[in-house]
Amino acid sequence: MKNRWRRCRRSRRFWLISALCLLLCMLLAGGALLALRGDWRYRIGLRLRRYPAPELTAQQPQDGLTEVGLEELLSDPRVSVTADLLLINGSHPVPDGFSPGLTDEGGCPMLPSVLEAFRTMNEVVRELTGTRLYVLSGWRSAAEQEQEWLESGEKLAAKPGYSEHQTGMALDVCVVGYGGMSFLKTEAGRWVNDRCGDYGFIIRYPDGREEETGMSYEPWHLRYVGEPHARIIMESGLTLEDYFAHLTPDTLYASGEYYILRTAAQTLSVPNGFAGCTVSEDNCGYRIFTFRMG
Repeated sequence: MKNRWRRCRRSRRFWLISALCLLLCMLLAGGALLALRGDWRYRIGLRLRRYPAPELTAQQPQDGLTEVGLEELLSDPRVSVTADLLLINGSHPVPDGFSPGLTDEGGCPMLPSVLEAFRTMNEVVRELTGTRLYVLSGWRSAAEQEQEWLESGEKLAAKPGYSEHQTGMALDVCVVGYGGMSFLKTEAGRWVNDRCGDYGFIIRYPDGREEETGMSYEPWHLRYVGEPHARIIMESGLTLEDYFAHLTPDTLYASGEYYILRTAAQTLSVPNGFAGCTVSEDNCGYRIFTFRMG
């Protein structure tokens, strides 16, 4: 009986040591894979990342406000009308008659403001990583979007009439040899996903946010929304849908040197002494006014 007890004890010890060795091997193998796969490390880091609240404070400017009619404000030479904040998703189609004024970059049409921002960002990417970004797709016609939808499926391509690519404000980017999800395997791809907000772009379809955006994670799909909106969205881990939900209509928000107002009113209270202003329809019944004070 005593020998049998000793044998059982040795057997338990053997299996315990074997299990610990197996676990250690699995941890080492996993660590080695993560060391080799920057894209896996990046996605794990995204899921663990904790974001601060959006940098939006409801407050009045120190220099006060002036009541201005919409038509008068739109005729002010400091004011420019854009479509930067147009929400396009499965519930908000491209507006009827929308016709972007496009420019061409190597056969990829896009809006001039998007091209300028992309060129600036691309120069920084090349300086920091030695890698150049390329645009795989910019503006698409309805026919081109239908072909993309049929080939890629609804999880990776929006239906015709519901695609940001039809506005000229969306870009699918890559580096040589690394497009789609493999974009994250590159230093340039991970940098773009972290820093594109500094140049007016957002990752339109973030990881784990499919329920809100209606689209799977697309680290290669950039959407131009301009400053300061891109910075706020990216630093706070928001989707464009989330961001609009944070902008209570008829409330003036301060963010850095900017004031932001989302309203459907025909008479507005605007900050005195603003240096510039962009106005964009949001495709939800409001206009978003972005006043730059500096």
